[in-house]
Amino acid sequence: MSLSTEHPLKCPCCNNPWSTTGDFALFCGVCETGKGLSRSNMDLSVDPTVNFYRYANGGWMEKNPIPPEYPAWNTFLALHTTSQERCKDLLQDLKQKERHDDENARKLSVFYTAAMDEAKIEALGVQPLEPAMQMIQAAVAALRNGDIAAYSKLLGIFPAKYGIYPFFNTSASPDAKNASHTLCNLSQGGLGLPDRDYYFDEDKQDKRDAYQKHIALMLTLLEDPSATDSTEASLHAAELVAELERKIAHAHMTRTENRDPDATYNKMTITQLTEGAQEKAGGMVLDFGSYLEGSTGKPAAGLGSINVRNVAALLCVGDLAVTTSPEIVESYLKWHTITSCAPYLSSTFVQENFNFFEKTLSGTQEMKPRWKRAMAFTEKALGEALGQIYCKRYFDESSKIQALKIVEAVRQALEARLNEVEWMKSATTREQALKKMSRFHVKIGYPNKWIDYTKLKITERDDLMTMIFQSRAFEHAREVDEINAPTDREKWFMTPQTVNAYYHPSLNEIVFPAAILQPPFFDSNADDSINFGAMGAVVGHEMTHAFDDKGRKYNFEGELLDWWTEEDGAEYEKRVKVMVDQASEFHVHGKPVQGKLTSGENIADLGGLRLALRALKSQPDFEPSSQIDGFTPVQRFFLAWAQCWRQNITEERSLQLLTLDPHGPNELRCNGPLQNMSDFHDAFSAGPGSPMYRENETRVDIW
Repeated sequence: MSLSTEHPLKCPCCNNPWSTTGDFALFCGVCETGKGLSRSNMDLSVDPTVNFYRYANGGWMEKNPIPPEYPAWNTFLALHTTSQERCKDLLQDLKQKERHDDENARKLSVFYTAAMDEAKIEALGVQPLEPAMQMIQAAVAALRNGDIAAYSKLLGIFPAKYGIYPFFNTSASPDAKNASHTLCNLSQGGLGLPDRDYYFDEDKQDKRDAYQKHIALMLTLLEDPSATDSTEASLHAAELVAELERKIAHAHMTRTENRDPDATYNKMTITQLTEGAQEKAGGMVLDFGSYLEGSTGKPAAGLGSINVRNVAALLCVGDLAVTTSPEIVESYLKWHTITSCAPYLSSTFVQENFNFFEKTLSGTQEMKPRWKRAMAFTEKALGEALGQIYCKRYFDESSKIQALKIVEAVRQALEARLNEVEWMKSATTREQALKKMSRFHVKIGYPNKWIDYTKLKITERDDLMTMIFQSRAFEHAREVDEINAPTDREKWFMTPQTVNAYYHPSLNEIVFPAAILQPPFFDSNADDSINFGAMGAVVGHEMTHAFDDKGRKYNFEGELLDWWTEEDGAEYEKRVKVMVDQASEFHVHGKPVQGKLTSGENIADLGGLRLALRALKSQPDFEPSSQIDGFTPVQRFFLAWAQCWRQNITEERSLQLLTLDPHGPNELRCNGPLQNMSDFHDAFSAGPGSPMYRENETRVDIW
């Protein structure tokens, strides 16, 4: 940056004359501090009407290559790393204390210490898995003997005791048609690859080949941890396991299908499920009653009705679990045990697990340092215990008050939008929409009621794998306690130290953990444009989820109920199709985004951004012509939005997310909404022919 006498433009903060690029003056580093935006993160050589994402983030992308221990680097990961470092400091402080008056603090310290004790982990090898292997032998023996009830019960004990779910998954969640009551959910599972599509997509054959080799080597290591090559027996077993999983995957819903709340609500009794499986198989099937008794400790009568999210998948495994040969079932159960436990075992298992799941599937070059992995293990086991001390040290209570003001401003913007939206013709539909909005529950920072970890037994004598099993059993037991009982509306589904937010349709609540209330999402020292463009858009995003293609099917009480008139529902779906088609136009390494899979998030991004901008303009001190650092409030609003999505990512991870993630690629999330917004077009002079401009008749207009 050179001093220029040719350009009289001066920095509005310090009056220094600097050289100019395009329409805006470049400012000194001092003037970039505390403003919520940094010009050094931008690439002013890019035309904002061509690619706003690159214009806003090009400088940052150039300065922030992907660290070798990650498959991507972005705002969320950078903040997550900061959160981990803070938690590390907290745990190191706990470790230095000779005595802990607080039992949670002691458990955290003991757990993290065990996770860092690599010498002990190496010395134990696979010894901690012996109880699980003995249970596998008992289950297989029962299958060979034709004792299906005993076999089924032992399969159910596996998740209860070890947190390992063979063939399918169980969980507790509010009844979609009676949100005040929680029931047991049975859902598709039992796969080792990330998704059913990995078993069938033509472009993933290399991943399937690598997966089979990975299974074989892991099964070999289970017998001989010093082995470097797979045995013939393990290679054969891996082939059979992969084929069994392919049969299971064939009955799975796609990720897009699995988003449909109507298709995944199938309430029935355990007897009805078993009879349905028997009818389909034409013979003996898994005893679901015995399985759930083993898993929950409750007889069928104590569980009440259940919801089978994925009927075809459950009927399929009901048959396969008992008709597959005992030898293959044994290999399958061993494989799912070892892949579930590999990160916590000796270095041979850790490395092979990393080589396949991180390097081959995601393109990550190096393993994370031990302390980061140990921190992740500790957070998973004692997340709220850690969150409680995290909030005491790092959470500024005043930020909660400021955040609530943003939430209320965005809520008022949503109310205004619902009152005026022209395509919604029925007064009844509008009334129900407004009622749902008025019943939003908002949680910010941390829970009012923390998890009670009293029943989680952690002692200094335990090794890491034993602690992992104990923590999994504890979490499973907590879920069991929720089944066939009143819904716990105080429960949080993220820890306070998580950098994220969520909307829960059955609870009709929006939740913002403490860790997201920091720059670039929230900055108490920044102007409103920055906070509404980032945090305000996040708030609007979560509120809009209540009215996205999935959330709109739930009423104000969080119950799955169609409250739309036929005409309004049809008009809504017509507008959603425009959003689906727009997303499908975007390609990543030559492959299109799944418009239907990402439609909910894309609707929420556009709706949330519009609501946040409306909320910004409603602020009493909003002055559209004022400038900070040469940018108007609306320009700064859009720049703040864009800089939330800055990212560098490997090709492998990009393609993986196309299959797995209901969120679109970050560049699409940034640019896609802006192409539909006239406020953006006016702010940056984007007109017809510009890539950042869509003609009126092609724009999405929902919320």
